[in-house]
Amino acid sequence: MKHKLKIDPAKTFKNEVDEILDVVIKLIWIYTIFRGLFEKKEEDREKDYYKARAAHPQFFLTIHDSLLCGFCDTTTLLFKEKDNETSIYSLIKHVKELKPSLAKKLREQIQAKNGLLKKIKSIRHGVHAHQNKTKTPQEAFIEANLSLNMLKEVADFTQSIINELAEEAAESQNEKLKNLQLSNDILQSLTNDTDQVMRTLLKAA
Repeated sequence: MKHKLKIDPAKTFKNEVDEILDVVIKLIWIYTIFRGLFEKKEEDREKDYYKARAAHPQFFLTIHDSLLCGFCDTTTLLFKEKDNETSIYSLIKHVKELKPSLAKKLREQIQAKNGLLKKIKSIRHGVHAHQNKTKTPQEAFIEANLSLNMLKEVADFTQSIINELAEEAAESQNEKLKNLQLSNDILQSLTNDTDQVMRTLLKAA
C-alpha cells in the first residue's frame, strides 16, 4: 500500500476518483476479512473459532495486528489533508468549485466522525508509521479501544462518501462503481474464505 498518493496535474478528476476508489475497495476487503476472523459467532461456532485461535496464538496475533494496522493505514491515507496528495479531502475540494453545498455536506459528515478518525490515525502513527517508543503495539491498540463496530462505522461511512464523489465523476461511475468490487457475492466469497481458513486451522489444532 502506498503511503502517499501524489496529486498529478495530468490526472483528471475522474482519474483521481478511480484511484481513491481502489483504496476504498481495499479498506472494505480488510474489514470484511477482519470481521470474518475475529467477530463473535453464535455459541457453537464461536467455540470452534476460539479453539482455532487458542491453538495458533502467534498466527492470529500477527494476523490481527497486521489487518488492524492495514485498516488504520488505509483510512489515514484516504483522509489526509495535504494539498499535494490525492485523498477524499482533495476530491471534495475539487467538487467545491461546482457544488459548494455538496462539498459542505461531505465536510460536515467527515467532521462528525472526527473523533473516530483520530483513534484510527493514532494507531497508524503510533504503531505502524512512527512506532511510539513509550508504548508497545498492544498498549496502543488497548488505548485506542477500537471495536469491530467502530471499524464497520468507518468502512460504511467511507464507502458512502466515495459513492457520492464518484457520482460527480460521471464516467467514473462505471462497472467498477456499480459492483464496487464489493458486491454481495464478492464479500460473501471473502467471508467464506476466512471461514475455510478457520476450519482448516481447527483441524490442525
